[in-house]
Amino acid sequence: MDPILPTQLNAQSKVTSSEVNAPAGSFESVLEGVEGETSATRVARFSELQESFYDWRSELDTTHPLNLPRYDQVMGSSDAFLGIVEKAVMEDGYSDPLAFVQGLSGVELDTLKAMHSTGDLNPATMTEEGALNLILPFNERQDIDNDGFVEKGHGVGWSFPPVNAPQHVHDAWKETTEGMTAGEKMMAEAALLPSMLRRDNATGEVTQVERSESNNPYARAGFSYVAIVQQRLDSLEAFKHDMSSEQYDFKKDFLTRFRGHLSDEGTS
Repeated sequence: MDPILPTQLNAQSKVTSSEVNAPAGSFESVLEGVEGETSATRVARFSELQESFYDWRSELDTTHPLNLPRYDQVMGSSDAFLGIVEKAVMEDGYSDPLAFVQGLSGVELDTLKAMHSTGDLNPATMTEEGALNLILPFNERQDIDNDGFVEKGHGVGWSFPPVNAPQHVHDAWKETTEGMTAGEKMMAEAALLPSMLRRDNATGEVTQVERSESNNPYARAGFSYVAIVQQRLDSLEAFKHDMSSEQYDFKKDFLTRFRGHLSDEGTS
């Protein structure tokens, strides 16, 4: 698979509000055109991924002492990680990321473990998505099954906006979170975390919802980001007495500004 590069992602993500929130680029579609490409093309592709990685690394939070060990870990494994990314590009490892990761040495797997802060890696028990995201920079991660979550190695993570959200949603989020600390961004994301629990009204039984595209609210036809933010604002007012005034003020200010930026971007 050709990694979806930043320029490609921007072009593929600009959908209208009437479109289904499908993946920005499907896993199958980006396989096209790999065979026969020139070495120069692969060098250019690696250069874009390298630049994207450096952009992500430059934004790591170093203002809090607790973040410094993670920063040092990233800095110490950067060259080795980029060597793996270059190898994946030059050897067409993205067309079969699972096979590529399974062919890496123990030292290379340790590099991926350090870069992504994962536990021990066993490629034999990984999914294709889990393997793919190990060999991509964090800001190029992919949700190839469009379930709203991102697998990396053996772990599963969630972030907002979802990876496959339209580009104008990412743009509105970036505007709203500009200048915020990592901790504040985490609080903002938590305000929009979807519930993965379902309650049976007849029995009262609560069960966990399976991760899938059909259960991903952000992938449903006609989904409205403005509407979900408004729902969170309404809920905030209903439960304002269950939180501190500081939490309430932060969430209301953030959600209100995010809703405004979404409207400015033309998002329904």
